[in-house]
Amino acid sequence: HAKPLACTPTKLPPIPVACPQSRYLSPMETASAREAPLLASIPSHQSQEVNLATISSIPTLATQFNYEPPEVRPLPPCLRWVRRRIFKLFLGTVFGGSLVFLIILWLILDERDDRLVFLPCATAWKDAFKYTSIPLVSIIFTWWHVWLGIQMCFYPVNFVGCCEPYLGWQGIVPRRAHIMATRSCDIMIGTLITIEEIIERITEDDFFTALEEPLSTTNTVVINNLARRHCPEVWAALPTMVKDELREKVMEESRKMFGPVICDLKQNVNNILDIKQMAIDILVENKPLLVEMFLKIGQREFVFIQHVSAVMGFVLGCIQMMLWILLNHGGDEACQTDPAAKSQFRCWGGFVVLPLSGLIIGYFTNWLGITMIFRPVEPKIICGGYVNLQGVFLKRQQQVSKELSEMICKHLVTASKMLQYIIKREDILEKVTVIYEQHIRDAVDKTIPGGVRVLAPRIYGDGTIDNFKNEIISETLLELPNHHEQIERYMDTAFDLQVTLSHRLSKLHPARFEGMLHPVFQEDEWMVLLLGGVLGVCVGAMQAFALGS
Repeated sequence: HAKPLACTPTKLPPIPVACPQSRYLSPMETASAREAPLLASIPSHQSQEVNLATISSIPTLATQFNYEPPEVRPLPPCLRWVRRRIFKLFLGTVFGGSLVFLIILWLILDERDDRLVFLPCATAWKDAFKYTSIPLVSIIFTWWHVWLGIQMCFYPVNFVGCCEPYLGWQGIVPRRAHIMATRSCDIMIGTLITIEEIIERITEDDFFTALEEPLSTTNTVVINNLARRHCPEVWAALPTMVKDELREKVMEESRKMFGPVICDLKQNVNNILDIKQMAIDILVENKPLLVEMFLKIGQREFVFIQHVSAVMGFVLGCIQMMLWILLNHGGDEACQTDPAAKSQFRCWGGFVVLPLSGLIIGYFTNWLGITMIFRPVEPKIICGGYVNLQGVFLKRQQQVSKELSEMICKHLVTASKMLQYIIKREDILEKVTVIYEQHIRDAVDKTIPGGVRVLAPRIYGDGTIDNFKNEIISETLLELPNHHEQIERYMDTAFDLQVTLSHRLSKLHPARFEGMLHPVFQEDEWMVLLLGGVLGVCVGAMQAFALGS
């Protein structure tokens, strides 16, 4: 840049905002407000040419954040109480009912011609115990294998085993960290807000009002250091009033300089900062954070999968029990005493039926649980408006939006992370430094009278003015980082992203919102389903041996 870049901030349509200092789209977004991300990304000399026809030609721009969830009538208090405790009531009924049934049956069948471990009992009661145990074991198994499958999606965070990646295991999410992070950030950040819109919220007046103290301190330190280095005696002899007047003058020049600096940064922000890539890099480098994010936003859904699987395990376990009863009805004793009968299917079929049904139960319950999280996508209101048939994750869109936006603004898109992202990349840091240095040089040139610029080289030698500029730049860049906390606090306040992201996430269509959690299962869904099937075969085989004994 040969001279300060003259630019005018993009003129946006009037936008109703909750905070006059923040240019975010408020919850009362209008059609004009939805156009702001597009207009903010268009240079000012072209913005006047943009019309509604151009805007409407961009897919989903006008309709991206206008989803309104259907109203669902609240259930009566008694039904709400049952709904919150329905799974516990189910477990109590099934296990408690089975226990009561077996106790009553044991008392009725007073013959003690057999033994179950240490308990004397009738043979008929022992058979009833075996049959009753089939659906109960199915509940426990399906609950356990779904829990295990979910844990294996996330843990261990680092590979455990040998000959990586062949002999051992690493959670699906941390193992595919880059893919998971990219897919989620495409929704969380890529489609919700642009870096142009974020940086546009920093205005010159707000910048100086909020950062007057650190900027003034920085100027004071720079002036003191330069004065003590070049003319210590003169500086020490100057009255305090003169020093203060000099500092005020420098502060005025700083205000004039920072205006073009901010404007220049806004116009070059796309070459400086990619917030989506920044968020992806953070999640890839910090895999525990990636795991925590998915676990937090899907916590209730993971519990739901376990509960649904346990209930379906009971239903399918009852079918298993009926098959086992039909298979062994009237032939159990013959299979044990008659060698010729042992070759018949009814004598060995249980060792096929239970493992095979275990395979079906394990695979089907995993598939059903995952499907019920995300399907159906569109809400379907039934039962007079009391019930919403929709994927359980999508039902919680409003709540998840708040939790997720809080996590994004705490861990991913913050002023501190942006500055770290810039500092870690030398090419980007150099671009920012060049912009800043050039405007400081221009400000110094404007401040130094023309006569001084002519005489100084003759008296002090060539390069005097340039050396002085370099000293100012060096001293300033050394002092500014000491006030990074105040600068970051101002930027976070000015960006005010949490309200924006929460609102837009809540207004995103469910078909796109499901992408927040679906990548956890989508990438290696077959592996989760296969795990359920394999464990089902193992548990079914153990059941067959236990019942056959």
